[in-house]
Parts: sequence; C-alpha cells; structure tokens
Amino acid sequence: MSPRPFARVRAVLVTGTCALVVTTSARAPAAEVFEVGAKLTDCLPKGKEADGIIGDFVLRNGHLEALVSGALPERKANMGTNWNQPTPGCLYDLCVRGSENDQLTYLGPGGLEGPVSHVRAIGPEENPLGAQGVRTERTAATGQGHGQRHDYLLKDDWAFIAILSTYRNEDEKEWEVSPDPSWKELTARETVSGVLTGDATNPSHRQGYAAYVCEWKGKLDLGPRAEKLKLKKGEERSFLTVVAPGISPAAAFSVVARLRGGSGALRGRVREGDQPVTTATLEVRVEEPGADKKPATKVLRAYADAQGRLDLALPPGKHTLKLKDLGRPEVSREVEVRSGGEVDADFDLPRASKVSFVATSEGKPVPCKVQFVGLGETKSPYFGVDIQARGCRNIYMAETGSFTQQVDPGRYRLIATHGIEYDHAVRDVELKAGEAARVEVALRRIVDTRGWVSTDFHNHSTPSGDNYCGTDDRVIILAVEQVEFAPTTEHNRLYDWGPHIERLGLKEELRTVPGIELTGPNAHFNSFPFKPVPFTQDGGAPRWQHDPRLNAIVLRDYQEGGPFRWVHLNHPQVGKFFRDRNADGVADGGYAGLDLLIDAAEVWSLYILDPNPKIRTVANGKETFYENRTFAWLQLLNQGVRMNVIAVSDAHYVFGNACGGWRTYVRSSEDRPDKLDVEEVIRSSKAGRMFVTTGPFLEARLDDGTEPGGSTVARGPFKLHIKVQCTDWIDIDRVQVLVNGRQDPALGFTRVSHPDLFSDGTVKFEHKAPVALEEDAHLIVVAVGERFNLRTGYGKSTQAWWNPCAFTNPIYVDTDGHGFTPNGDTLGHPLPLGK
Repeated sequence: MSPRPFARVRAVLVTGTCALVVTTSARAPAAEVFEVGAKLTDCLPKGKEADGIIGDFVLRNGHLEALVSGALPERKANMGTNWNQPTPGCLYDLCVRGSENDQLTYLGPGGLEGPVSHVRAIGPEENPLGAQGVRTERTAATGQGHGQRHDYLLKDDWAFIAILSTYRNEDEKEWEVSPDPSWKELTARETVSGVLTGDATNPSHRQGYAAYVCEWKGKLDLGPRAEKLKLKKGEERSFLTVVAPGISPAAAFSVVARLRGGSGALRGRVREGDQPVTTATLEVRVEEPGADKKPATKVLRAYADAQGRLDLALPPGKHTLKLKDLGRPEVSREVEVRSGGEVDADFDLPRASKVSFVATSEGKPVPCKVQFVGLGETKSPYFGVDIQARGCRNIYMAETGSFTQQVDPGRYRLIATHGIEYDHAVRDVELKAGEAARVEVALRRIVDTRGWVSTDFHNHSTPSGDNYCGTDDRVIILAVEQVEFAPTTEHNRLYDWGPHIERLGLKEELRTVPGIELTGPNAHFNSFPFKPVPFTQDGGAPRWQHDPRLNAIVLRDYQEGGPFRWVHLNHPQVGKFFRDRNADGVADGGYAGLDLLIDAAEVWSLYILDPNPKIRTVANGKETFYENRTFAWLQLLNQGVRMNVIAVSDAHYVFGNACGGWRTYVRSSEDRPDKLDVEEVIRSSKAGRMFVTTGPFLEARLDDGTEPGGSTVARGPFKLHIKVQCTDWIDIDRVQVLVNGRQDPALGFTRVSHPDLFSDGTVKFEHKAPVALEEDAHLIVVAVGERFNLRTGYGKSTQAWWNPCAFTNPIYVDTDGHGFTPNGDTLGHPLPLGK
C-alpha cells in the first residue's frame, strides 16, 4: 500500500484568479489537477450542490469537472453527509464542464467515510493508467488494520472519472469489502446492465450520473460487475470504478456503455416544427432481470440537449420509448437496438397547450403563487418535485409575477395569492390541444400592517444537508408568501442568502442576514447575524455542544457577538430543557439558567386554547401523545420564566413542510424589506414586541399604549384594545384573552356570543375590552377561526388544514406597583417533565 515516490503533476500557473494549464499537447483543454488555494476559488465547480473549499482538489478536462475533498479537519459536504463521520478524500462535485450544474453531494468509493491519512495530487507516473489524479489513502494504522487507497484519475479525452481502489487487510479478522460506491443524493435510481444510474433530486436541472464497478485487471477494461468479497490477513484486491456525468441519467449511462462496448446507438431529435424541444422526458424502458432474477422493467430517463438532440448508447434488445411533455400527447414507440447498430428516433411534436400568467399590484409586477386546480374530469397537473418553486405539484411560484407553464388540455381553476396581506384572485380557463391562454390578475394589499414586518426566523435549503430544496427555491417561496425578513439559518453552516436574493431581483421583497441553526442530538438554536468565512468548512461555523447553555453562550459571543446578536431555542422539549434534563421523569431543574441565555423559543402551536398538557394523535391506528409545548410555556410563565414566543416554518421543502404558514410579525418603523433597520427588528424581537400567526393580523394594546412584550402598572380597571384583520380568504370566529394562562369567560368573544363585535370585511374584530385584575397577570390575546381553514391559499399543502390562528406575546400588568409577581398557577396539571 505504500505509494510510489511523488511524481511531477502537470504544471498549473495562477493567472488572475483561475488556473492555466501548461502542456505540449495539441488537444485542449487538457486534463489537469490542482489543489485549491485562496487564489483559485473561482475554479471550483459550481451548481446547486457545489461544496468546494480551500484545500480541496479539482480534476477537470474538456468534458467534465470534479472535486475531491481534502484531508481537512471535520471535512464534510454538509451536516447530513454523512451524519456521524467526516468524508475527506471523497468525490463531492461532478458535472459537465462549464455547465455550473453540480448535483452530486458525495460519492465515496466502497462507502468511504471517516478519517484518512492523506489526500494529494498525483501525476501520470504514479498510476498504471498514466492519468492525472488525486490520491486518497487510509493506512492500515489509521484504518485499524484495514488499509485502502483510492486514485481519482482523469485523462484528456475521458468523459468519466476512473477510480482505482485498492484494499489491503492487515487485521487478524476477515474484512468484508463492498466495492460499490455510496452516493448522495440521486432520484430515479436504476441499475441497468449492471450500471448504477440516478437523476438530480430536481430533475428539471438536467444532470444525471452513472457508475460501474469491476475488478481491476491491469487496464481500462470493464469486466463483470464486482461483488462483495472477504479479505484474509495480508490479502489485497483492487477495483476499478468509472463515474460519468451527463445531461440525463441515460446520457451518463451512455458514457459507461460505450466504454464497456457491445451497446447500440439511438440518435434523434425532439422538435416542434423547426424549434428544439428541451422540456420533454424520454423514458427508455429496458426489460432485463431484476435483483431477484425475475424479469423487470428498468427506466432510463433521457433529456434532449439545447438543440433538441438525443445521442444515447443502449443495451441490445427491444425497448419501449415513452416521450412525455406537459401540454402534449404522450408518444410511445418500440425500438430494437443491436450491438454496434444505430436506431433513428426523431420526435416531431405538436404545439403544447400552455398558460401565460401575469400578476400585478398597483400596476407593478408582484411575486405570486398560482394553484392549478383541475375542474370536472380534468385532473390537477403535476409540474414538478416538492423542492422546486417554479413548478411544484400543481403550483407555480413566480418571483417576477409572470410565467408561462405548459399544461395538458382541460378545464382549470387558477388561484393566485401573495401571502396573507393581499387578496386573492380566481380565474377559470379552458384549454384545447395546442392552445395558449393568457391570464392577468391584479392583487390588492388589503390588510394594513404598517408598523410591523412579517418575519420567519427558521428556514432551510440544500446547504443544510438534511434536504435538497434549492436555495433559490427557498428564497422564491419566501418572497411569494410575502415574508419580508428571513435570516439565513442553514444547519451548522454560516451562510448568506443575500446573493441569491439580489440575483433573483428580490431586494425590494425580502431581506436576510447571515446566520445559522446550530444543530445536534440535543437542543437546536438559531442565531444571527454573523459573517461567513468564504471557502472554509461550514463557513467558519462554531461546533455544536451537548449542553444547550454552552451553545447559547458560544452563539452569543461568537465573532465578537454584540447587543444585536439574536439567539433562540428551536422546537424545544419544554419539560426536558427547563425541568428534567435527563428525561427520567423526575424534576432536576433542567438546564438551569437556559431561559436567561435565549431571546425567545419556538413554543407556538395551534393548541394555545387546548388546556391539556399532551396532544393526542392517531396515525395508522397507532395512538401517540406528545408534549403541548404551548401549554407548557403558559405554565412556565406562571412560574416566572419570562420567555418570548416566536413562530417559524422550519421549512425544508416548498410543498408540505414549506413557508407561509406560521410566521411572526415584529414591530418595525419601516416594513419595506430593502429599507429595514435590522438592528431595530432584532431589538423589537428581544423586547417581545411580536405576535405569531397563520394568517390573522392581530393587534393588542392597553389604554396607556403598552403592547405585547411590555410591562405596565395598572392599579384599577383598564381597557385592552383588540383589532383583528384578515385577507379575503381567511376568517376568524373567536377571540379569547388569556389571564395568567387561563381563559377568562368575561374576556372570551365568539361570532355566536358577540356577533356585533365581528364583521365580514377586512377588519374581522375590533373591541376595547374592559379588564379588571385581582392580582398581577400576564395577558395573551388569541384570535382563531375554529370553523375555518387555510385551503384557499394552500390547496393540498399541509398548511391548508390548519385553522387561522394568531396570538400575542404576554403583556405584563403589575397591579400594586411593587413589581410583577408570577402567581405560580400550574393550570390544573403538574409542571412538564422530560419523560
């Protein structure tokens, strides 16, 4: 396993910020390899899943570009890759050269993860294929008796990466080696003729991958697919893996198939008249034995290139081709492919039916979300995956307010919204084959929210590692749902959505600051603002620690901290964190002092008026109980734990677990995102000048002007001013004031009991409620639509089934002027525990 003496690598000169290859070859661009330094970061592969930093290695030629992670401390592509191990020396990025379209998060030959001894560039003299390369080695000492070496190799004319892997067992026990690579994350995975294939998590990004593993026989010859084997002490075995990118899984498969030999060619064009069609998906259905040796249909996805061309290599046999494109009839065709032969497959398609949509407000374009709902016998369409804003299930989210979407002929109801402050528009359209319809709507901002800013302090996209939602897609849905301030809170990474917002032209719609969600197997925290350190592991983020108080302190002071550093506790287990830290069901004080180290906690829920400490759910016949964290919050308030509540989406998708449901309104003198004073927003949030909502806009204040988060002295009766506004697709039927967490009947109002206080316009409720207190009390105002839901605005997404609900942070009232004294009421139930 000892490497040969280091040989000279093809020279790389730094010119400006990228690399120039010095070579005597007439072919260009030649294969090259280099370690990324501070002056070479412009040369890193780009794309949705690109994760290169200084100290990694780039391999590239005229066909492809790739990145191998360096032997750097805690090197990981992101938090979730892999969860419990770093992955130095693995393939992180791979895409067609110049496409800026990396969709690979990680490929580890033989499932490689964990520490390695070194990663370095190697020259042609150091490998039997005479290629440029990067060597990853884990010595037997580092690998506890298991040594392995992986050479990532590239030559000038290769459209693939070759990985030459050698495993040697120095341990007394047998070692089972599985040579297949692990890779993340791909969809539509198929194994066709032994070749592993997969598509991007968002197929519309047009990047597929293929890989094949065989035993190494001393040359670039792809023999039978390798299987698992066991190595005895002193035994060594080598394998060859080839990995190829392409504009589709079928295109990547074709690279490997041509290398193996024996395939046939399928060539053609996909056109509408003389124009190329690039939106269609060609499914190549291959019949061959499956994993259980029984006949199975394998599906290879193919996409035409920018000129509408198809150029594929397929296994010999009879295959079914199915060409699918929204707005056009499906085309099915049988072909027979012969080894060394060629099949022509031209597709001349009719005009697609489509809808062009334009949304404006006060004559200007406005971001919008449009649901396409099938009417009568017409089914609702499927535009794309749940992580794509511009075409997700039956929804299109347009950051510019304008779009054109192909859709099958039929009758549709189009429902357009822009968050919870604007009205909605409904238009019915009927499309015949090949027809184009144009729909224009004007949305009005009917809810008066002056003096408040709509915020969401908790969201994620693909840099977090536990989801694959594109960052642009996250930004688009935030703007479409009219969230005006959304700090960047990726898991365990300092990151900034600002460049994405600017590139999308959304600076007037959405404001962000760099931040983080610090995440681990105990408490999670969101914190901002920070300054990401470019091209370093996790953007220079701090490490998570088990004791939440340590995390809160580190976040408070990291990068010099300051008075405007925000720290809040995410989706807490209230009983555990504040009363029972080891969750054994016995009170031990929890993490004492934690409440003093945070600015707020995500203790919101729809169950603010449910006087039970546990929420019961039934799924698949199984009954489950979980903590009603909002009730637990009310109990803790009565024990003197002053904790502000915030509501967030914690979104990881753009459908289902998405933005736009729960949010927090914060007091702000300016509510235009591009004019926001972020320090003022943080200052107001720390002071509790906030209310949380799924839709109703709730304002509450006392006679003397005291608002949520504030304290006052009131020795006698006073009035509580309550006003609730809703857009035209949201309604409420109940307002309740909680006095020290209890529902005072005299301060409860419904459409049945007090019809004169409710109306059907934008202002749903307005009242000056007389309040007389016998002891110090915190007051929380709740507005809810118990007989209503949010389906108009959210269709079939999770939020659709929620009730409209809003509630304020507490207003603290001192009735004797001697300072506020909590009453200690546990609301009829024991205080929460962690078990």
